[in-house]
Amino acid sequence: MRRFAGISLAFLAVCLLAGEAALAQGQGGRGRGGFGGGQMMGSTTFLLQNPQVQKELSLSDDQTAKIKEALGEFAFGGGQRGQRGQGQQLSQEERRAQFAERQKKSEEAGQKALALLTLEQTGRFKQVQLWVQGTAALTQNEELGKQLSLTDDQKGAVKTITEESDKKRRELFAGFGRGASAEERQKATEQIAALRSETEAECMAVLTDDQKAKLEKLKGPKFQLEMPAGGGRGRRGGNNNNN
Repeated sequence: MRRFAGISLAFLAVCLLAGEAALAQGQGGRGRGGFGGGQMMGSTTFLLQNPQVQKELSLSDDQTAKIKEALGEFAFGGGQRGQRGQGQQLSQEERRAQFAERQKKSEEAGQKALALLTLEQTGRFKQVQLWVQGTAALTQNEELGKQLSLTDDQKGAVKTITEESDKKRRELFAGFGRGASAEERQKATEQIAALRSETEAECMAVLTDDQKAKLEKLKGPKFQLEMPAGGGRGRRGGNNNNN
């Protein structure tokens, strides 16, 4: 039961992070726990601020402070909340332009923060990022696509699979509101976990045996990102957990 509670909180966190992206795309923020949220969870700006990731990389206090400074407004508590409400007064086209600009700035800030890591830390960070992104990395991570020599047909197949999975996930999340009972929440969480496993299996089936082997090598030691239980400090030890 504790495991499912953790997955539920992690999923809800993804949905909250996806809200700004969904709003910018004219989708609205409610009930959109989709692919965009997974992308943000695997972003450099998000991961470098996560205590569990910082521990995994053995970041010093000095590095942590400099990373926060490099991220500026994209650091946790950096003033983004006040800006989100402003987007509601903009047109869909203006929201898209605003989001694209913020995404560009976020990526630039993330690269500045990434430059503060040692060569060894950077290598492990890329592995951690692949674990967090999951199969979404096959379409989101351009560097990975090149390393695996993914064909256009393979990219298209993975995109179709993930989009269909995203649609199903939104449908499941639609019944995951405040009024849901504990049993309904647990059932929805189990269904979401099963959907994720199914999606991963379908995406991996698109790859050749050589590509699968190379992907496993690129990912390195297992890492499982955990979200805080009850909004407090999260449990650590990500790469010691089992599926």
